[in-house]
Amino acid sequence: MSGNPLKIIASLVLYRHSYSDIAPTLNALLLEKSIDKVCIVDNGGHCDWIKTLNHNKIDIIILPVNRGFGAGHNESFLRFKNQSNFILICNPDISFSQGEIDKLYNYSLESNLALAIPKVVYPDGTLQHGCKLLPTPSQLFMRRFLYRISQKKNALYELHHADYSRPFFAPSLSGCFILISNEALREIKGFDERFFLYLEDVDLSRRVCSTGLGVRYCPCATVVHESQRRSYTNLKFLFLHINSAIRYFNKWGWFRDAERDLLNARCITETSDCGTDLIRKK
Repeated sequence: MSGNPLKIIASLVLYRHSYSDIAPTLNALLLEKSIDKVCIVDNGGHCDWIKTLNHNKIDIIILPVNRGFGAGHNESFLRFKNQSNFILICNPDISFSQGEIDKLYNYSLESNLALAIPKVVYPDGTLQHGCKLLPTPSQLFMRRFLYRISQKKNALYELHHADYSRPFFAPSLSGCFILISNEALREIKGFDERFFLYLEDVDLSRRVCSTGLGVRYCPCATVVHESQRRSYTNLKFLFLHINSAIRYFNKWGWFRDAERDLLNARCITETSDCGTDLIRKK
């Protein structure tokens, strides 16, 4: 590509969404100065209304088959390969005030970050824990099926002890809204498409961490996420979640995972004055 690269290309993957579903997200993305393109991926070709969109920032990819969340974003990565400094992976249920992404972009440049997430809150303003440790099999099982008796363990997993008013390292960042550099994408080659839905963001985050590139939570910017947590209410999505968990632990190890232990220890040490004690008690 000749000339200066684009700043950010935002990737938005849809599946049977209506325009009203994504209008707040799309409008917010289009208003950001640091976002030069919004690539809308129609997973499965069910959103006919996107053909009526007419905006110089919007680029459309229509996929005849839905191959999953990560695969959809990978199509954006391929289309705009090496054309921008960053790709913004954004869920269609995100909203934010004008200028928030510009803050995240500028902070990422100044801090030489390859992967960054802003402060994520629910619509009522309460904190959504988008930064986590890398999971163990028992952690995911107890979190999903035995939550009431595992709240202390879950609090450590979600880094409740961290000071969310300052930046810190975390090995797992929520895929609802993450900024990833072109350099990182060249290193890790995008999402692992074996994950159809769930844990593809955990896998991507840890692979960026393993490169040694900068990874940070950035409190200078805030977005609102209407998290649906469909695997808690729909058996189809519960099955997808379990399937992804099996694939994840088959890939990285069920009980012995030295890299997980190192990355988690680094995170706890950075976010807590008593990091080693917390590791022992988890």
